[in-house]
Amino acid sequence: MIIHVVKAGDTLTSIGKQYGVTPERITLENELPNPENLIIGQSIGIRIPDIVHTVVEGDTLFEVAQTYDVDANQILQNNPQIAAAQSLTPGDILVITYAQEDVIDSIMINGYAYPFIDKAVLRKTLPFLTYLSIFTYGFTAEGELVPVEDEELIAIAKEFGVAPIMMLAPMDAKGAFNSDVAHNMFTNPEGQATLIENIVTTMQAKGYRGLDIDFEFILPEDKEGFLNFITAVNTALDAVGLLTLVALAPKTSGEMTGLLYEAHDYPTIGAVADIVLLMTYEWGYTYKHTSQWL
Repeated sequence: MIIHVVKAGDTLTSIGKQYGVTPERITLENELPNPENLIIGQSIGIRIPDIVHTVVEGDTLFEVAQTYDVDANQILQNNPQIAAAQSLTPGDILVITYAQEDVIDSIMINGYAYPFIDKAVLRKTLPFLTYLSIFTYGFTAEGELVPVEDEELIAIAKEFGVAPIMMLAPMDAKGAFNSDVAHNMFTNPEGQATLIENIVTTMQAKGYRGLDIDFEFILPEDKEGFLNFITAVNTALDAVGLLTLVALAPKTSGEMTGLLYEAHDYPTIGAVADIVLLMTYEWGYTYKHTSQWL
């Protein structure tokens, strides 16, 4: 990909001529809401199509993929708009391959999604994901799960061959992370055993492939209890062929202090979990309540 930085006098037409691509292609691939109003300093991604296919009546995604001997997911990645539309329209131009771009097939990508995510955004993103973590199940000290409306997202993830990941977090009635909710579970062995049993049952019933343990703001004195819980969960999930993921606060050293960091011991948790996710967004992000984010 070429990154073009807009300068004075640039238009989509002039930029397109510079790189041999159409203004329409630049608009589509950058999802420009106001393509006629470029801003000096704005970065625009330029990808140069190599092989393209013009959709004709009766074309299907898999038939087009077979024609060019490529994976259908590659076509969805190169043309996210058709994933969102869930159909092919005669006259559409599909990019089969781009010039001078290597295919990366060894990377694993996890995305987080709320149940209220814009489904078009979700469908455009799923072709790039390995896992979809659905936010989030809560729980009580007695081990009962507080469910989330996850059925639709699980179904869409599976439609794209993406493994759905169940998320578990110590949330209070207002939907905020709560240290006491986690502490009460750590100190209740019977409730913890019931919770793990309920987790396994729910995951198997709904077709989840793994559990993301997203425990934030754990009391420092619960550090060992947190590790013991992860270990117990991993043992139960491993027995039925499911993954254990743990979301960890972003630390720059093992000596970092603060409620977000102290119970997240990288070496010990990393030795138990199948996958760890570093929540670097904790260092800062922009959030608007009207946004749908993944």
